[in-house]
Amino acid sequence: MTGFEDLPDLPRDADGPVFAEPWQAQAFAMAVRLSAQGVFTWKEWAEALASELAAAVEQGEPDDGTEYYQHWLAALEKLVLSKGLLDVPTLFERKEAWADAYRHTPHGQPVQLRPGFRVSYQYRQSPMNRVARADGSKWPIRVHDGHLFVCHGCCCGRPEKGFPALPLESFKRQWKQRGLRRRFHLTVSGCLGPCPLANVILLQFRGHSLWFHSINSESDVGLVYDYVEDMLQQGRFVEPPEGLAGRRFERWLEEG
Repeated sequence: MTGFEDLPDLPRDADGPVFAEPWQAQAFAMAVRLSAQGVFTWKEWAEALASELAAAVEQGEPDDGTEYYQHWLAALEKLVLSKGLLDVPTLFERKEAWADAYRHTPHGQPVQLRPGFRVSYQYRQSPMNRVARADGSKWPIRVHDGHLFVCHGCCCGRPEKGFPALPLESFKRQWKQRGLRRRFHLTVSGCLGPCPLANVILLQFRGHSLWFHSINSESDVGLVYDYVEDMLQQGRFVEPPEGLAGRRFERWLEEG
């Protein structure tokens, strides 16, 4: 095909596009095929991709090409939605089904959808609220059920200072894979303290603030997100499970 010159920063060599993983080639082929079928023009595709890449730069994401096909996929999803090929709930529920299949497939086995798995789009989406800025303009803001702050400051995750390593990438990866972004926000923060406890997190859920220490491993991160999902599914605050209760501590003085 021609038109590579219209695609900004496309990873390629003398023979054409190059891909680090099979899904990248699949996403590439989908965009090319849909354009060839007349669903959208190649110009529309180039503009959609450029817009997605520009937005990533504005948000401060690294401009080193490592996330190129993540942005490619995001642009593809937005374009097929705008063209009416499918609706948002259908796309969301299918993505959740594959994420569930990935989490429940033993390592080394082919990933397959689990029969009967269903997740409601409404369950994963919190409502929007319009908030007026100081200049009087109103903007839609998503109202979340909760927020998770992960300490990555002067001591947490600093083995050179004698503290355990921090499973930071696991916090990010599981948050995305579980589809929590539209219900539960994640922030990697500076120092939350107290430093001697190390690898501290602050979990907020519908007005409740809970502090935990020693979240040192990927399995610990899984416990945290299992707890979050349990509360989301029940639609209310519940006390931490046994695996986390022993690592809870109080940070605030009580009244009086």
